[in-house]
Order: sequence, then C-alpha cells, then structure tokens
Amino acid sequence: MRRAIVWQVEEMRDLGEYLRAYWTYISNNLGWGKALRFALVWLAGMFLPLFARTWVQLPEWLAIAWMICWALLGYVFAPYGMWKHHRAQITGSGEPDQK
Repeated sequence: MRRAIVWQVEEMRDLGEYLRAYWTYISNNLGWGKALRFALVWLAGMFLPLFARTWVQLPEWLAIAWMICWALLGYVFAPYGMWKHHRAQITGSGEPDQK
C-alpha cells in the first residue's frame, strides 16, 4: 500500500514538472493566442462528426472512428513541439542529457 502511495506522489511530481515545462514552452515559443487557436482547432476537429450529423447522415462507426483517430493524433503530436525545443537545447549546449 505504501509503495502505491509513493508511486502516486512521484507521478504527481512528474506531472507538475511536465505542466511547468509546457507552460514555459507555450509562453516562450508560441504565445497564448496561437496556443488557444490550436486548442480550438483541435476541439472543433474532435467534434466535427457531431456537427456534420446535423446536416448529413453519417454512420455511427464513422463518427466514432473519426473521434478516436483525432484524439490519438492529438495525443501523439501534442508533446512534439516541446520535444523539438528540448532537443534543440540539448544539441545547442553540446552536452548530453544527464538523467
């Protein structure tokens, strides 16, 4: 039981560190306006099948498949900008990442 609690605390610290890094990345590189536009485009794409169903009859499986694929793409590409920025910092410093 104690091991599970320690693991959860470490995971929460990692999440906090990730969110701080994300906040810094957005503030320094994209700006909040551009980040908000990306978020709105992602949300619009996520719910596109629901909007489309008001005008066109879509099969249920197509709407569900679209939403799952869109969510997976967002999950895969969301950290890409941070990774690219971090990679550039590592390459620029000339020192390997110490973990």
